[in-house]
Amino acid sequence: MKKIRLSFRGSLLTGGALFGLIVLLGLLAPWAAPHDPLHVDLLNRLAPPSRKYPFGTDHLGRDVLSRLIYGIRTSVLIACAITVATLCISLPTGLLIGYVRGRVDQLIMRGIDGVLAFPDIILTVAIVGILGPGFVNMTLAIIAVRWAGYVRYIRSLVQKACQEDYVRYARLFGNSHVRILRRYVLPQVWPQLLVYTVWDIGRVVLMIAGLSFVGLGVQPPKPEWGVMLHDATSYFQVAPHVMIFPGLAIMLFVLACQLLGDHFSEKEAAK
Repeated sequence: MKKIRLSFRGSLLTGGALFGLIVLLGLLAPWAAPHDPLHVDLLNRLAPPSRKYPFGTDHLGRDVLSRLIYGIRTSVLIACAITVATLCISLPTGLLIGYVRGRVDQLIMRGIDGVLAFPDIILTVAIVGILGPGFVNMTLAIIAVRWAGYVRYIRSLVQKACQEDYVRYARLFGNSHVRILRRYVLPQVWPQLLVYTVWDIGRVVLMIAGLSFVGLGVQPPKPEWGVMLHDATSYFQVAPHVMIFPGLAIMLFVLACQLLGDHFSEKEAAK
């Protein structure tokens, strides 16, 4: 029991500290960044880490640290917004079709199964390719693709909760469908959905970075971790820091999401 509590505490503290620090830096970017992320200084291009530039500069002499901090707003905060928007759209749908079932459920699930038959990244790239590259089109494509997975997962949780005796008794005692969903089903669904959502934020960050890396997402010169990796590919041998630091930033944030998700998952399993 003591080991389980230590595991809970370690994953929560480490993941929470990393997640909170990264998000806080993004929110306080104008004050936390030492330089203007768009300022070009060709005299100091590809400069190694120093006191003035702690993470060095890129091929245009822009401060890597400042671009990383401002990139949090695009890579992380937008990923959180995309996840919340996806959840707000999919939660009512998943609750409805999981509770009511019937022909509408079967019709919607056939369409969702068709969407989920393709890997997320391939379908997202196809949608962005049709709509055209850019931040707005990338956001719409990610929401459209992630929505299907959320609905299917929420539906399965709702159907499982509806098999519980207390839900059946609530129906027998004449509770309305809205009351049953709000008071008996949603409290059972929400903890597991929270785990899924926290993990998914890390996946969305990877998707944003991947799309931006291939030129379909955020466009230069806007600071974004995937854009920074793309710009660094030609200079990795002569200035490895321009690729190492954005890669570490992505890795640390995904690790934070994984640790937080593991904590909530273990907490649910221990109940």
